Amino acid sequence: MRAFAYLLVGIAVVAAAAFGVRHYGIDLAALTGLGGPVKTEAAGGEAAKGQGGGRTNRGPAAVETAQASISRLSDDVLALGTLLSDESVAIAPETSGRVAKILFEDGAKVAKGTPLFQFDSDLAQSDLAEAKARLQLAEASFARNQKLRSSGNVAQSAYDEALSARDVARATVEASQVRLDKLTISAPFSGTLGFRTVSEGAYVTAGTALVQLDKTDLLQVSFSVPELQEKAVEAAKTVSFTADALPGETFTAQISALNPAIDVNGRALQVRALFDNAQGKLRPGLLVRVTVKGPEREAVMVPESAIVQRAKGAMIYTFADGTVTEVKVKLGKRVAGKVEVLDGLKAGDTVVTAGNAQLSNGAKVEVVASAAAAG
Repeated sequence: MRAFAYLLVGIAVVAAAAFGVRHYGIDLAALTGLGGPVKTEAAGGEAAKGQGGGRTNRGPAAVETAQASISRLSDDVLALGTLLSDESVAIAPETSGRVAKILFEDGAKVAKGTPLFQFDSDLAQSDLAEAKARLQLAEASFARNQKLRSSGNVAQSAYDEALSARDVARATVEASQVRLDKLTISAPFSGTLGFRTVSEGAYVTAGTALVQLDKTDLLQVSFSVPELQEKAVEAAKTVSFTADALPGETFTAQISALNPAIDVNGRALQVRALFDNAQGKLRPGLLVRVTVKGPEREAVMVPESAIVQRAKGAMIYTFADGTVTEVKVKLGKRVAGKVEVLDGLKAGDTVVTAGNAQLSNGAKVEVVASAAAAG
């Protein structure tokens, strides 16, 4: 029984020691003489913290700084666009018929009026020959009636009928000639042909697309901008753009037209610009990234690392005389690792760029590195 009582006492002592370590931070090594002095923490296990970032009071914090400076920025309008042919048409016949000849190679460049397709014209030529024969007969009849009329030996009605028959015959010849001419399909403008969709001998109906013709020496840059940026686009004369297909190259196009109506679905304004593609470097259908240059202005810039986000907004710590001051700022554009400060800072102010996460207003700091001006 005595041994059992000693066991219970030992268990109670161990439990009390564990409770003290957990809730009061008691150092057992110190109590037992095996360690250094006793270490304690505040209730809840957290050290006292400063007002802003919560850094413990260990002396001046090591920070890096840089100077805010003036840079020139422009409020550019950015958009995605598409290259379109200045002129584009699907070549199609006006009448049904059989394709007798194909007079071009796929992808060829052709001039305006170049024959592209020849349809079977046997019936049309026969109709034209018949119309010409009727015209000859009508003209001979009219010539006789005209001579008789001058001598007064023919009635006016007979003369009028001969005149009408001649005019009808002439019109019939012209119509037959037009029908024959339409069986030869020519390029309506100079451009580049696509791939033909038919072969020789195929019978096609009127309106069937035979080949695509695009005018590629002049391209349209088509893009849309939000309606709030309409004034910026109206003031611009040119746009610059890049194509992912040609990395590292920038092109310039002249703004040619703005759609008079705003798209009610996307609340966007459609814009067209013309690009001289005489060298043939670009193709219709390419995705392009368009920049409409805005007017330049001066801006106060700081490194992006100087910005600290707090619950009350964006903050910057300025440095002077060994201490920092917490400044609430209004931010603008971000450009290549730097950010524009619209309000709360002026050029020449020294700002903390590293070591600022745990700072608080009025904290003592020690500058270990100072960068050049942010601009």
